[in-house]
Amino acid sequence: MRIAGIALIACLGVTACGRPEPTAARPANAPAEVANAATTDGEAELGDGQIAQRLRDQHADRLAGLYLDRVRNRILVRLTGATPVASETHTVEGRTLQVVFEPGARNSLAELNEIIAGSAAKIEAALPTAHARYLDERTGEIVIAVDPDDSGGEAKEAELARSLGAPVRIEVEGRAVPQ
Repeated sequence: MRIAGIALIACLGVTACGRPEPTAARPANAPAEVANAATTDGEAELGDGQIAQRLRDQHADRLAGLYLDRVRNRILVRLTGATPVASETHTVEGRTLQVVFEPGARNSLAELNEIIAGSAAKIEAALPTAHARYLDERTGEIVIAVDPDDSGGEAKEAELARSLGAPVRIEVEGRAVPQ
């Protein structure tokens, strides 16, 4: 009985009893939908983020967003500028995965990250209950989360968008950790 218990404990430390946990590092800025898309060993190319990371590296100067559209089984890559990029097709575990490029985005991810990093004082002055800031790679918006009791927050979207020079969306949501 003791040996069975030890085997069970050992099994809990791996992804699927006998399969080691993946060791490949995922890019810190990879959307969860892309980074965690793998469901079988054959999908490791997508699951390890290799396709996503290659796209991020290849289009770093124009990249405005990258996300997985599970319904249509494709990765959408938003790019700044008007120059079109041809679609790609990949086969992952016998399934076809389309990579579609959408040029014309207003700001790159790098620009939006710089705006967020340099605008803390402006955001705090306009929205004192702001408690989270992140980029929505699907829309190209800077998302600012405010406390539910901040009734005037949403009215400041246009003002902040002008002040920051980028699209802003204000979301009313509770804090993950009460303070």
